Amino acid sequence: MTTTTQQFLLKEYLASSPPDLFVLFGNAHDSYRYNLREHAMNVRTLADMFDIYLSPNTKLVWTSKPAEYALKKPYKFKGPIYENGTMDCTQWVRAANRIHFQELRKRFVENYRPLMFLDLYGISTPVLADWNVDGIHMNPVWYKHIVSHIVQTLCSV
Repeated sequence: MTTTTQQFLLKEYLASSPPDLFVLFGNAHDSYRYNLREHAMNVRTLADMFDIYLSPNTKLVWTSKPAEYALKKPYKFKGPIYENGTMDCTQWVRAANRIHFQELRKRFVENYRPLMFLDLYGISTPVLADWNVDGIHMNPVWYKHIVSHIVQTLCSV
């Protein structure tokens, strides 16, 4: 029996036909709901589910959360509103991305499966003024470029 949507998808839905590729895009939509300790637990739980339920041959692409553009963010999401008022969103996203990599680090080192960790924060930061739409989301063309990069990296031409 499954207890979460993630567990259902990985354990039951994909069990009979495991994917060759699984891409997980990080986002910060729920960042205000979790402190970093809870976030670390969620990332660890999901990564453990990948280890348990995905085929060892499934290529896993895990991206960090992209940067957000404070100048365009809605007022209620500006300022130090995260981690009990000690961090702004940029600080929280950077800390959350460090957690992502820390939780996945052993999988890189021990080579559990074909794995790519794409740093969307680093890729998005220099182009925020040009490509960020509303402080949170990037222009759809930016996402197409990212997907193209992933495909080109994984598929020989």
